[in-house]
Amino acid sequence: MLNYEENISEYIIKCRRDLHKIPEVGLNLPKTVDYVKKELDKMNIEYKEFKNCTGLSAIIGKKEGKAIALRADMDALPIKEETDIDFKSTNGNMHGCGHDTHTSMLLGAAKILKANEDKLNGKVKLIFQPGEEEGGGAKVMIEEGVLENPKVDAMIAQHIMPLPILKPGQMVVKKGAMMASSDRFKIKVIGKGGHASTPELTKDPIFMANQIMNMMQGMLTRENDAQNPVVVSISNIKSEQPETPVYNIIPNYVEILGTVRCLESESRDFINKRLEEIVDGVTKTMGGSYEYNYEYGYPALYNNNKMTDFILNTCNKLYGQHSMIALPKGAMGSEDAAYYFEKVPGVYYGLNTAVEGEDVYPLHNPKMKVNESVLEKGCMLLAEGAINFLNSDIKL
Repeated sequence: MLNYEENISEYIIKCRRDLHKIPEVGLNLPKTVDYVKKELDKMNIEYKEFKNCTGLSAIIGKKEGKAIALRADMDALPIKEETDIDFKSTNGNMHGCGHDTHTSMLLGAAKILKANEDKLNGKVKLIFQPGEEEGGGAKVMIEEGVLENPKVDAMIAQHIMPLPILKPGQMVVKKGAMMASSDRFKIKVIGKGGHASTPELTKDPIFMANQIMNMMQGMLTRENDAQNPVVVSISNIKSEQPETPVYNIIPNYVEILGTVRCLESESRDFINKRLEEIVDGVTKTMGGSYEYNYEYGYPALYNNNKMTDFILNTCNKLYGQHSMIALPKGAMGSEDAAYYFEKVPGVYYGLNTAVEGEDVYPLHNPKMKVNESVLEKGCMLLAEGAINFLNSDIKL
């Protein structure tokens, strides 16, 4: 167990509440990163800034030996907060995915590791990253060399997860595919508009779009292996309409926006190919045409088997058996930490922050709340995981 004098839980909660008041979105987080820099300055930890985003990296430890990275994302969501907490955001954005807690837990781990720097048998690289929700900040920082100088040998990352089925503070992890890939598509179904009373004189793009969406679900249930998790969700449907919608016009086109989530990389290409074949077939049959765009986003996040066993053992020694549970299947959410894990063996785990006795709202909900009393557990696991890895002879 690492030693530290001050109440680290109070420190984490203070940082979290300070950051919660100033949520920022995207790759440019000036207020957030300024806060982190000031905290690192207080700890006498030097840091490196990046050109193409407001990310930071910092090193704690010796020049010799292995290097392990601890990563926290810092950005928020463009949603208006609807909680009743005293420190709620008022700027129209919200830390509805908990990145304020991730940043605060990493600051807490930095404080602990700095106080125990003489015990580090190598180096710990702290990565404070913007743009996880949008912008792929991990990829931006990798391209600017965040995994080099010193070269990172392994990585640990975490995410809060309000899970009412587990005890507060309990953690979850999975070997292999822990999080899904995240792709998006946009389909423009083009027909021929006209008066709603004479549909036979039109090429109705709404009817075509309906057939396409029905066939998408048929593709999932009749062409995809039922044991291979794939999600295709339509997130927006918009037809050509005047500024004030009317009821007697069949539009010229309909736009369909959606997301695709896969745990197996090969499934992405299959879905992309079949989606366009369906769109092409339906529009040709019904006398229309189309525009199709499929954008590959974050890859699936794969936990390294040895790093997963390592963090499971570390957590269960620290907090007791079953403090971390191995999941039977991955989650269909996505994470740009996957870009790091394509380069470096890593492990990504979840920390249950559900508040007992209250309704539990999921991540990305404007009413989402955090059980702050468990954040110390995530902080300590980062710190203990780092020092144990550097003192281990694990071969990755």
